Amino acid sequence: MKAMPTAHWQPMALMEGMKGCGGCHKIGIKTEAEIKDLKKSGAGFGVASCDACHTRHTFSVVEARQPQACQTCHMGFDHPQWEMYSSSKHGVRYLLKQNKTLPETVAAPTCQTCHMQEGNHAVRTAWGFLAVRLPLPEDKQWAADQTTILQALGVLDPSGKPTPRLDVVKAADVARLTQEDWQKERDKMLKTCNQCHSANFAKGELQKGDQMIKEADRLLAEAIRIIASLYQDGILQKPKNYAYAFPDLLAFHDAPTVIEQKLFVMHLEHRMRTFQGTFHANPDYALWYGWSEMQRSLSEIKEMATDLRAKHGKN
Repeated sequence: MKAMPTAHWQPMALMEGMKGCGGCHKIGIKTEAEIKDLKKSGAGFGVASCDACHTRHTFSVVEARQPQACQTCHMGFDHPQWEMYSSSKHGVRYLLKQNKTLPETVAAPTCQTCHMQEGNHAVRTAWGFLAVRLPLPEDKQWAADQTTILQALGVLDPSGKPTPRLDVVKAADVARLTQEDWQKERDKMLKTCNQCHSANFAKGELQKGDQMIKEADRLLAEAIRIIASLYQDGILQKPKNYAYAFPDLLAFHDAPTVIEQKLFVMHLEHRMRTFQGTFHANPDYALWYGWSEMQRSLSEIKEMATDLRAKHGKN
């Protein structure tokens, strides 16, 4: 099977190496070989990267347990968890505890309460970073939509078979690839929520997050299929480094046309906010910054596709 080309990832990788995700995603204890490679690549210091949260000199556990320790990285374009959390009732109550407006006895979870239970630094969730999973959902429409998204992520080919990029996803551990693995993380979160909420309430709230993923997938999959059809009809030229006649969501900023850039933002900014906002109990992020923006993007993609077809005489 032909490997997915990665030439279009290089600018993104370069930026991450300078001042991007890679600075913090070196977090954790490393082998001697990994440390040697990091030093060779020019990291020079902080190669264990525990100091991303336990800042250097003090290396304080108390500091690293505060939600603000997460703020520097978990904010912004594709994962504004700080903004979602700090303006949710969970976050507001904890910040009021910090400034002594509320007493210490008030229940208010931090990021670490939910994502680093018992000090576990794995920070895994049932849906992972991109809210895709295997096996596919039982709902046929949702399964078809998730398949389309996995094809645009390059982990499934147009016939639905795994590609070499799936191995990269497995190695990065950004998605749950078995029902058991997904359920294990969901059960762990339910147990955490149950510290303050009833089990039924917690289950219902997490299911709302699942439903929002389903709704977001419906919109994103339709947009992907519209652009794929433009490739198939010869209206959009497939980039030479794309293995398949499918838009590549992991092209990020290098998406070659305006309509593909619109799809990139729809996926990595607005879909993320739709489901992340729901799971972080922030309805404004889920609706207005997420789902509503996806609806607007889909309308624009439809209109741009119609204009492109008219320009090429292929209505």
